[in-house]
Amino acid sequence: MWNNIKKFIFKKFGSQHYKQGFSTLYIVIILGSVSLGLVLMMTTSSFWSVKSGIIVKNDSQSKALANACAEVALEIIRESNNFVGVGNVTINTSNCIYNVINTGGLNRSIEITSIVSDTHNRLLITTNSFNPIEISSWQEVE
Repeated sequence: MWNNIKKFIFKKFGSQHYKQGFSTLYIVIILGSVSLGLVLMMTTSSFWSVKSGIIVKNDSQSKALANACAEVALEIIRESNNFVGVGNVTINTSNCIYNVINTGGLNRSIEITSIVSDTHNRLLITTNSFNPIEISSWQEVE
């Protein structure tokens, strides 16, 4: 029976139309596959772009928080020359910890750690005098 149907189709439409139909179907499948691949590639690229943007934002916020924390610690040292110890600064939901260490005479060392999301930033500041404050070193450390 299948052979009879096939013969009828070939007589009615011709074998050339049958081959062109399959060629068209193959082209549609290939173009669809290429289009799907491009869409998936663009989606993945967009995802990683957004993720890296969030990382850059958190890093810059962590650096800004560390600098704000440093300013607070320096102001505390300026107001109270004998201050030595630990303090913290909280801005929004981010936290920063500073530790003031007496390194002898008028010299102080300030260790600062800021945390924004999963991003940590550390500063090490050394001073030589109190009023006015003379900063001898201000550096980011790992």
